[in-house]
Amino acid sequence: MDSESLQTRIEHELAELRSRFPQISACHSALEEWTEDRENRFALRLDIRWPQHQTLVSGDAKDNPLDAVRAAFDAARAQLPQGAT
Repeated sequence: MDSESLQTRIEHELAELRSRFPQISACHSALEEWTEDRENRFALRLDIRWPQHQTLVSGDAKDNPLDAVRAAFDAARAQLPQGAT
Protein backbone atom coordinates (compact mmCIF):
# COMPACT_ATOMS: atom_id res chain seq x y z
CA MET A 1 0.00 0.00 0.00
CA ASP A 2 1.46 3.37 -0.96
CA SER A 3 1.74 6.21 1.56
CA GLU A 4 -1.06 8.25 -0.04
CA SER A 5 -3.51 5.35 0.17
CA LEU A 6 -2.44 4.69 3.73
CA GLN A 7 -2.99 8.33 4.68
CA THR A 8 -6.43 8.23 3.06
CA ARG A 9 -7.26 5.13 5.12
CA ILE A 10 -6.11 6.85 8.34
CA GLU A 11 -8.26 9.91 7.51
CA HIS A 12 -11.26 7.66 6.81
CA GLU A 13 -10.81 5.81 10.11
CA LEU A 14 -10.45 9.13 11.93
CA ALA A 15 -13.66 10.47 10.36
CA GLU A 16 -15.51 7.36 11.56
CA LEU A 17 -13.99 7.73 15.03
CA ARG A 18 -15.06 11.38 15.21
CA SER A 19 -18.60 10.49 14.16
CA ARG A 20 -18.77 7.95 16.97
CA PHE A 21 -17.00 10.21 19.49
CA PRO A 22 -17.96 13.80 18.55
CA GLN A 23 -16.16 15.17 21.63
CA ILE A 24 -12.79 14.61 19.89
CA SER A 25 -11.18 17.98 19.21
CA ALA A 26 -7.89 16.75 17.71
CA CYS A 27 -6.16 13.54 16.72
CA HIS A 28 -2.57 13.16 15.60
CA SER A 29 -1.12 9.95 14.22
CA ALA A 30 2.37 8.57 13.70
CA LEU A 31 3.14 5.34 11.90
CA GLU A 32 6.27 3.70 13.22
CA GLU A 33 8.28 1.14 11.27
CA TRP A 34 11.17 -0.96 12.51
CA THR A 35 12.87 -4.28 11.89
CA GLU A 36 12.51 -7.09 14.38
CA ASP A 37 13.97 -10.54 13.74
CA ARG A 38 14.60 -9.52 10.13
CA GLU A 39 10.92 -8.69 9.63
CA ASN A 40 9.43 -5.25 9.09
CA ARG A 41 7.00 -4.30 11.85
CA PHE A 42 4.51 -1.42 11.98
CA ALA A 43 2.52 0.29 14.72
CA LEU A 44 0.26 3.31 14.54
CA ARG A 45 0.26 5.66 17.51
CA LEU A 46 -2.69 8.01 18.09
CA ASP A 47 -2.78 11.12 20.27
CA ILE A 48 -6.49 11.83 20.76
CA ARG A 49 -7.69 14.94 22.56
CA TRP A 50 -11.04 16.25 23.71
CA PRO A 51 -11.85 18.98 26.23
CA GLN A 52 -9.62 18.55 29.29
CA HIS A 53 -8.55 15.02 28.26
CA GLN A 54 -5.89 13.27 26.24
CA THR A 55 -5.63 9.61 25.29
CA LEU A 56 -2.54 8.03 23.81
CA VAL A 57 -3.28 4.83 21.89
CA SER A 58 -0.98 2.39 20.19
CA GLY A 59 -2.18 -0.61 18.29
CA ASP A 60 -0.31 -3.90 18.47
CA ALA A 61 2.70 -4.26 16.18
CA LYS A 62 1.76 -5.79 12.84
CA ASP A 63 3.53 -7.11 9.75
CA ASN A 64 2.00 -4.53 7.42
CA PRO A 65 0.94 -0.90 7.80
CA LEU A 66 -2.75 -1.42 6.99
CA ASP A 67 -3.13 -3.97 9.78
CA ALA A 68 -1.35 -1.52 12.10
CA VAL A 69 -3.90 1.18 11.23
CA ARG A 70 -6.78 -1.19 11.92
CA ALA A 71 -5.28 -2.30 15.24
CA ALA A 72 -4.76 1.27 16.46
CA PHE A 73 -8.28 2.42 15.62
CA ASP A 74 -9.79 -0.74 17.12
CA ALA A 75 -7.85 0.00 20.31
CA ALA A 76 -9.01 3.63 20.26
CA ARG A 77 -12.67 2.64 19.92
CA ALA A 78 -12.26 0.25 22.86
CA GLN A 79 -10.47 2.82 25.06
CA LEU A 80 -12.46 5.99 24.47
CA PRO A 81 -15.27 6.54 26.96
CA GLN A 82 -18.69 6.74 25.32
CA GLY A 83 -19.91 9.69 27.34
CA ALA A 84 -16.69 11.68 27.70
CA THR A 85 -17.08 15.42 27.48
